[in-house]
Amino acid sequence: MTLTLMVWASCSKNDTPYTPPALAEGTKVAGMGASYDSTVFVDLSTGTLTAVSAVSWDIAIQSTGGKALISNGARKGGVYRIASTNFDSVTAVPATVKINYEPGTLDTTATSFGAWAGATGASLQLVYVIDLGRNPPSSAVASGYKKMRVESATAGTITIRYANLDGSGNTVKTITLDAAKNFTYFSFTTGNVTSVEPDKSKWDFMCAGITVAGGGPPGSYVVTMGVQHNRLAGVKVATDNPGSSLTASDDPAAAINVYPSSNSRYATITKADYTTLGPVASADAIGRSWWQILQPHSSGNYKVYDWKTFLVQDPDGRVFKLKFTAFKNVATGTVGYPAFEYKELQ
Repeated sequence: MTLTLMVWASCSKNDTPYTPPALAEGTKVAGMGASYDSTVFVDLSTGTLTAVSAVSWDIAIQSTGGKALISNGARKGGVYRIASTNFDSVTAVPATVKINYEPGTLDTTATSFGAWAGATGASLQLVYVIDLGRNPPSSAVASGYKKMRVESATAGTITIRYANLDGSGNTVKTITLDAAKNFTYFSFTTGNVTSVEPDKSKWDFMCAGITVAGGGPPGSYVVTMGVQHNRLAGVKVATDNPGSSLTASDDPAAAINVYPSSNSRYATITKADYTTLGPVASADAIGRSWWQILQPHSSGNYKVYDWKTFLVQDPDGRVFKLKFTAFKNVATGTVGYPAFEYKELQ
């Protein structure tokens, strides 16, 4: 079942009073921070959590298997696709072109940049205006804009031209791609490649900020928290959802929000269930489906559906069961500290 969530800027407020839940043995906490300041990469086989600043990069290029370009949705970064190859003529954010944000699926055929190359792999020389997003990610503090064009690419490099909208800072940069990573990340602030994700075989999913349609006027977007698994390294996820017949709702009294945790099959689920349940590749298989902000949204009351169990097959073929148990810091009640319990299935 896909949850349709209403997300408001006020969702970052804390409950008062707040009662910390008890954490079971085998639980990890992904410390993203109240403004989703960090992206946290999780490797279940080693129990390693790697936190990286969400504002440390602006664009990323697929390192192998293609050269998809992505923007930084973790900080509300997005892309305006300009129907022009004249770099100097683009001097403002286009009034009639809509902004594109990254989909939660991590589908490299449907990124915010779209297709920048033709059938032969040569650049189409299209100009893009990049909204650099917010800093901190869930704030209203804008980071400005850059214009960019892909000049050329080889098997292991990509050359881009970028500048401020007024033409200042015009720079041509050749970026060497890191084949050990899914993506090679670049910062316009530093003018250099920056280290973000672990090696592609050493993480299973990330707790990350994602840009989604908000609950305000049409066309408004906000940064919230979602889970995306490592689909480019072959990770897949199956979901055991005993409440699949329940209707999504932010009403605290709705059936889905009073559904007992005791209905969870986490304790009895087996490795064979991974195949039976039907694993999927789409990186948002977990996504935001395990939590819901309840009315009134200003209270910051997050419901965690701990009766859902996710079965994660890692890049090495090992299968883990996983359930989320908290959305907030268990000591302070601050949002942005999702907790999950997991165990390998034999």
